[in-house]
Amino acid sequence: TWWQTETGACLMTPLPGAHAMKPGSAAKPFFGVVPALVDNLGNLIEGAAEGNLVILDSWPGQARTLFGDHDRFVDTYFKTFKGMYFTGDGARRDEDGY
Repeated sequence: TWWQTETGACLMTPLPGAHAMKPGSAAKPFFGVVPALVDNLGNLIEGAAEGNLVILDSWPGQARTLFGDHDRFVDTYFKTFKGMYFTGDGARRDEDGY
């Protein structure tokens, strides 16, 4: 699985019967979650690759601010790659999409 406190839930999680599982992977994204890999300039990376993990669209349970410091929230999660939620994590996608 993969999640952050700010995501409010596991965003990548195995669901037996819905997703095939692959040992050593964080699994496929939960329904409606759209993760992607980008390079350091914010360009989408396709196929098997390593890069910065971002989420392309909003999801239920997402944090919307930091108490008393909304500007810090925006600066931390949304300014690095405009229009994308930047997790601060690197990730690797294999040839099977895991």
